[in-house]
Amino acid sequence: MYPRALPVLVTALSPLMLQGCLFTVTESVPSGSRPVQLADFSDASDTPPSIVQQVPREVIAPPEVVTTTRETRIGDTEVSETRREVIVNQPGIGPEGAELGSIDFNETVKTGVRWPVDGLVGQINGRPVFAAEFFLPIEDRLIRLAADSNPAESQRAIISLVHDRWMSFVNSELVVAEAESGLNLQMQQGLFAWLGELENEVTAQRGGTRFGAEKSLMDETGMTMEEFLDQQRKLGLAGQLIRKRVQPRAIVSWRDIEQSYRADIDVYMPPGQVVIGRILLLNRRDADKIARVRQAFAEGRSLQDVAVELGIKDDGEWRTFTLDNRDVSDLSDLKQEVRDGLKGLEVGMPTAAIEGRTSTSWYCVLRYIVPPARSIFDTGVQLGIRNRLEGIRYDLEEQKYLESLRRRWVNDEISKMELRLIDIALRRYWQP
Repeated sequence: MYPRALPVLVTALSPLMLQGCLFTVTESVPSGSRPVQLADFSDASDTPPSIVQQVPREVIAPPEVVTTTRETRIGDTEVSETRREVIVNQPGIGPEGAELGSIDFNETVKTGVRWPVDGLVGQINGRPVFAAEFFLPIEDRLIRLAADSNPAESQRAIISLVHDRWMSFVNSELVVAEAESGLNLQMQQGLFAWLGELENEVTAQRGGTRFGAEKSLMDETGMTMEEFLDQQRKLGLAGQLIRKRVQPRAIVSWRDIEQSYRADIDVYMPPGQVVIGRILLLNRRDADKIARVRQAFAEGRSLQDVAVELGIKDDGEWRTFTLDNRDVSDLSDLKQEVRDGLKGLEVGMPTAAIEGRTSTSWYCVLRYIVPPARSIFDTGVQLGIRNRLEGIRYDLEEQKYLESLRRRWVNDEISKMELRLIDIALRRYWQP
């Protein structure tokens, strides 16, 4: 609201005239008048008061541009490298540097939802890390995780996803930086030549023109030709460095193969098994059947034939035991009288009747199971063991190498940037 303006005439008066004016005004004051107050000059605003928050000085402080020049010798040539960085103070992190440049991101903010904006989170080996760029590949997954009905599980899932993405991002950047630092002039020329051939190959495969290849790449991968070539360059450098530094350490000797073979001997030379058959009848209820079984065995019939005739469950097949050799005397799970009865019997032939107070039973060896054994001198066995051990050692040596790179680049700063990204992810996507 604008204040109501009151006409006021101000003239220069002498002290004598002023006294006269005052006397005259006092005499002409109408009845019912009142003194003029300050509130008469304005109306109360219907707009609620704004919330004023104090902004840290480092947020609004202008950035500092630092220019450094470094002399480098490549072969017999002196090369001068000039680098310009913008140094800004990040709240809670401190001074952070990034190379001059700009990256635009279009982030849609929902009405009434707090959306923290934090451009530069930090830098790894001179490369700036932007929050929007970091979350872009996993934003859909973060939104789905945030929609979980269980807030605690959703929070843990978001933290885990950001952590995994950050570790992969850091490892990739450090490996690429390490690979680039080890390139000499000839290697750089070879890399540029390879990228040129790759660009021509991609162009030929995607329409034969630069415009058609750009459009095809953008539709399929969302990347321009330059971004695609840069991705392939990083993948090539990282793969070559990892193979060079890690592969020679992932060595598997013959002794390692032997030790692994002995540790898993039951897999390559599994023990044999024996299947025991049994007929068990109750003395009071099955007296007639017991007599028929005795007569059948006296005629030389096998236990399984008799079991089928009597309708015994599973045709008399009772239990399967692990057997290191073909001697049933080692079966400690069987009673001694059963083992003694089975000793020396042919497959299928029953033991003598074993009579108890309430039942009569007969046992026999139905069959032996001898699984195929695989020798250590089998080519397939050796290759399988070697490949498995090489994979395990390769992963272990790769992890050790990446840990050494992180220690060289101050692991504490990497942890601070990870915590910053987790905080931004929770405040952006997680709504408890």
